[in-house]
Amino acid sequence: MAITGEDLFWELVEPMYADPAVQRSTMMGLPCVRLHGRFFASLDRRSGALLVKLPADRVRQIISAGDGEEFAPAGRVFREWVALPRPDRGQWRRLLAEARDHAADADGADIADHTRAQGFQGFGGGGLAFLAELERDNTKRCFGAHRVVYRRELLEPAKAFVAALGPQLQQRVSAGLRAEPRVGGSLFRIANDLRFAREQPPYKPHLDFAFWQGPNGPRRDPALILRITGAEVLVGCGVMPRTGAALAVYRTALRDPTAVADLDRHVSALVAEGAELSEPTRRRPPAGFDPTGAAARFAVRDGWHVTRRYPHPAEITTAALAGWCADRLAPFGPVLLWLTRAPETSPAGSHAAAGTER
Repeated sequence: MAITGEDLFWELVEPMYADPAVQRSTMMGLPCVRLHGRFFASLDRRSGALLVKLPADRVRQIISAGDGEEFAPAGRVFREWVALPRPDRGQWRRLLAEARDHAADADGADIADHTRAQGFQGFGGGGLAFLAELERDNTKRCFGAHRVVYRRELLEPAKAFVAALGPQLQQRVSAGLRAEPRVGGSLFRIANDLRFAREQPPYKPHLDFAFWQGPNGPRRDPALILRITGAEVLVGCGVMPRTGAALAVYRTALRDPTAVADLDRHVSALVAEGAELSEPTRRRPPAGFDPTGAAARFAVRDGWHVTRRYPHPAEITTAALAGWCADRLAPFGPVLLWLTRAPETSPAGSHAAAGTER
């Protein structure tokens, strides 16, 4: 027996209630669902058609493809609503999800405007609790159910956080530090790229930040780094593994006893205060380095980070978090500046050095 439009509607809508922001309501006497008060789907009980709210261009595209019809009660066309008269589980599921995401995007735009107007006021407790939950349940279902919470209490505040913290670090560490309040700048994507590492979970259960110095971006230039998890704040600095000419220049800098002593002194002081140096990338130092010397500590690491962990401070849900983080990132400044200056102070040019290092 074929399923009716009403039965299919409730079958597909019911799982959406796992997100507390999704609520049942009515619209013009019709049953509907809202996300944070925004209508995104309804059911025309007279025809059994699914009604979804989407951008007007998308509505026209669906109608032109013959997959939907205008929604025009009493002769008035609603340009951002499309009627889907034929019950089709796959199509209805996809368009319900698309309509929900469209409502979330509209809600997110309002959140972004509000956050920009208010400036950084701390991270929301609900967002931090979501990160802890994502640690336990790293699934698309979990993320989808908390998408609006993520944007309202984590993503948009994170942009404001970068805008607040960046100038403090530029004043206290280096005027050349880059602080860009956007994903792809100082913010890293929460979604993992599964194309090349399918064993990874779909999401990172934390927020990552980088304030870098150099023209190449945080994945290549030395950077101050910061991570916020559901329970901790991690601060530090470092540089991603180098290759080719950049690695050769770095190793050449490590052959300067004065420079290495300076780097070793700063890193040792941080470690003595509770910081940790990342694991080596090589089993033994490259040829020419004394395995017992200070330089070997860094020569076995083509890239490295030195970081320190703290439990969530009381300031994490307040505007004072930016200052709290600046106080704890500033001691990493000398190491960042050493990594930044190493190519400049190396006695050999990068191309010449590249020909001699393996």
